Amino acid sequence: MRHRKKAKQFNMTSSHRRAMFNNLCRALILNGRIETTTQRAKQLKIYIEPMITRAKSGTIHDRRQVASFLTDEAAVKKLFAEVGPFYKERNGGYTRILKFYNRKGDNAEIAIIEMVDREKLYKKEEKPAEEKGKKPAKVKKEKPVKEKPEAAKPEKKEKKKEVKKAETKK
Repeated sequence: MRHRKKAKQFNMTSSHRRAMFNNLCRALILNGRIETTTQRAKQLKIYIEPMITRAKSGTIHDRRQVASFLTDEAAVKKLFAEVGPFYKERNGGYTRILKFYNRKGDNAEIAIIEMVDREKLYKKEEKPAEEKGKKPAKVKKEKPVKEKPEAAKPEKKEKKKEVKKAETKK
């Protein structure tokens, strides 16, 4: 019987499952939005919400608790420096799950999990689409074309022919 078992197994060993959710949490913190299966997104919410709540207080103990699960130091720094203070006034509900489409290969339901108000939180890193696509056009400098005297080449050949004719006559 599975009484009081909160997490799904996903047909993985516990270490594999822990590593997978570690990577998903890291990606969500660093990017603000990820695309994964709906079931993984629902389980990810169970991991990420308490981390953000701990990041709001920002004590050393909380930082160590989060770092014990989240092995990427850059993600821990961003969580405690930017994400935690941003959600200081919000009491839970830091993420949302949006159902997206069914994957073609195995028909798995794909969802987007994102941070609530991520536009405000991640606005520094994102650039408008106009700036990404446009690059200043490089101006090619036109080099002056050197004209080779075409008449000079035939003259040389003619001179050589004349010299050969003169030698044969002698």
